[in-house]
Amino acid sequence: MINFPSKILEPLKNFLLSEEERLIRTKKRLESEDPYNETLGRHDDVAIGSEVMEQVNHDEVEAEKNEASRMLIKIKKTLARIRIGRYGVCEECGKMIDTDRLAITPTAELCVDCERKAEKSKKKQS
Repeated sequence: MINFPSKILEPLKNFLLSEEERLIRTKKRLESEDPYNETLGRHDDVAIGSEVMEQVNHDEVEAEKNEASRMLIKIKKTLARIRIGRYGVCEECGKMIDTDRLAITPTAELCVDCERKAEKSKKKQS
């Protein structure tokens, strides 16, 4: 197994930590913008058109919050892999993940081959 030098991992770790903080702030902002948030004073006597817009806005906020949550999980998993010395190792086959792939997607858990297999498997299940 190849261990990445700390001069590469430290900036990556700092980037991931700053992304984690940004995503946490984003989730808090989205929660405050959610039209279904009780603190915004949702009214039961609003017009039907307003209710539809509230639902659409709520759905958009929920989708953004879910994406932020998924990214937070990926970041936390990547930070854990860095901490235990498994960063850059494919979770499926145990081979090293190509550094070009990691440069583009630092939270990648699978090598390209295993990612393709996973995508094919998902398509077959749908």
